[in-house]
Amino acid sequence: MGEDHQLLGVIAPLLSIHEQICKQQSKFDDEVRQLAKSDETTRRLMTVLGVGVVTALTFRHTIDDPSRFRSASSVGAYLGLTPRRNQSGETDINGKISRWGDRLLRTYLYEAATVLLYRTKKWSSLKAWGMKLAKRMGMRKAKVAIARKIAIVLHCIWVDGRSFDWGQAKEA
Repeated sequence: MGEDHQLLGVIAPLLSIHEQICKQQSKFDDEVRQLAKSDETTRRLMTVLGVGVVTALTFRHTIDDPSRFRSASSVGAYLGLTPRRNQSGETDINGKISRWGDRLLRTYLYEAATVLLYRTKKWSSLKAWGMKLAKRMGMRKAKVAIARKIAIVLHCIWVDGRSFDWGQAKEA
């Protein structure tokens, strides 16, 4: 685009605004990474496959106090990652997930499950379990089940003070 182009008067201020927004976004990203790096619990949560800075921080601040859950499996129900049940008399119907709880964290855990299945090359018992489940039930249901399992693992890591255990690969 030349110096005398007729749209230069409109585009130049927009490009300047875009540049400022990109700088501010980069600054915010650095602050979030620094916040995660400074917290030991968040660093341990990020050892789980597919869980990054944003997911770990969101889990940490949504759950807030892990001792309010009697068992780790109740975290999945709290986040709405368990099947909805309709029971009446002799009928017992399992439906779709209940979708109770924090929608944003549920979305992040679902994305973490997707990363675990598609992007992670390293073997882990969690990925092997997820792939078996995907073959049997379908990929979408498997991702929800893996997201629930990731929530349980994150809670256990938080309470126990350990890092993620990759498990041992079984010889065929």
